Amino acid sequence: MFKRYVLPALVVVALAVPAHAQRSARKDSGPVPTKNSATFLALFKPTVETAARSTVRIQVDGKDAALGTVLSEDGYVLTKASQVKTGKVTVKTRDGRDFDAQVTAASDLYDLAVLKSEGTGLVPIAWSPSSAAPVGNWIAAAGAGDTPVAVGVVSVAARTVPPAYRAPRVPTEKSGFLGVVLDTQASEARIDRVNPESAAEKAGIKAKDVIVSIDGQEVIDQESLIYTLLGYQAGDKVKIVLERDGKRMELAATLGKRPADLLPPKEAPKGKGKGNRGDFQNRMGSELSERRSGFPTFLQTDAVILPTDCGGPLVDLDGHVLGITIARAGRTESHAIPSETVEALLPVLLAAKPDATPAQRVDAARAALEKAEAAKAPTDVVSEAKRILQAAVAEEKWWKEHPAEPGPAPREVDRGPAPRTVGK
Repeated sequence: MFKRYVLPALVVVALAVPAHAQRSARKDSGPVPTKNSATFLALFKPTVETAARSTVRIQVDGKDAALGTVLSEDGYVLTKASQVKTGKVTVKTRDGRDFDAQVTAASDLYDLAVLKSEGTGLVPIAWSPSSAAPVGNWIAAAGAGDTPVAVGVVSVAARTVPPAYRAPRVPTEKSGFLGVVLDTQASEARIDRVNPESAAEKAGIKAKDVIVSIDGQEVIDQESLIYTLLGYQAGDKVKIVLERDGKRMELAATLGKRPADLLPPKEAPKGKGKGNRGDFQNRMGSELSERRSGFPTFLQTDAVILPTDCGGPLVDLDGHVLGITIARAGRTESHAIPSETVEALLPVLLAAKPDATPAQRVDAARAALEKAEAAKAPTDVVSEAKRILQAAVAEEKWWKEHPAEPGPAPREVDRGPAPRTVGK
């Protein structure tokens, strides 16, 4: 019913608002984009009415950082991980309540974090397939109020991006290192030689071996092998499937530390140097998300979503929740994680409980991994489950080795399920 009346109205407003914008341009610095005008956004109130009940505002140290999507009545909320790295996290509901919150788990690949707040009586979100809105369909990004924070159309349907076409991963001091030299004349990931005392040598990898997969992630060439390995840290354990003399075999390797001479030079301080011309042109005065690329699976829209408004539900004209808005990627480009991917990832992230012991977190992470593998979840989801389990095991080991120390174990928000106490 809403589509029947709103589509003609969209055409009328699309024609009317530019004229109004031209008149107001004489007083303001420039014309107001049609899709950002209050008149246009108001048309979509019925569209976001249901999803907005499950949307909250996330603040860090009292400042707006992101939106959040409610997962449960007892205070679990999904949001954009890179926006809640440090500081005191607060969840503000649409009825005026404020609750302290802590990050319980996060996915580095998808930049999604689960918060546990002290809230009760919240309204959980209901997911729908992202295919409900194919390319060209209108969408709206729900906010914590009655009006959407942005509207637009689907420009690229949900897709899984091959490693070669994702944002490059830059080696750091923490990056895991296998210790092999690849045969540059081969099309596949063929080993030319193995470095002495390296993780590869200790695992039994030999020259002329061809690596086929890492932890179930297919390796099709040298670039995909490098990209995959850069997703791990030193000390991570991986399962490697390789071909040797026409036969496949599986080995286990514990990645080493990347040598200092193989690390890229550090970038110039912010504000110095020439910068990236392409990125400057893409911004053109727009504020982009700090983390805006590298998502394995996403759908693209032309909605103009502010970085502080990412993390909320994305809906079609019928109010179906298609996914989570994750990044303002360009001047007229925003990305969202499809609902199918979110639903596959949530059991892995929700396995971490803030009141659980380290041993209990290990058990929960292991159970979540087993369920993901049994359900044949996407490869990237299974990889995240493995990383979270490895982080939980490392945390349990740390506490066993430091039973008398009052301070918490050093952790990173985007590496595992251990809860982070905020505001202290």
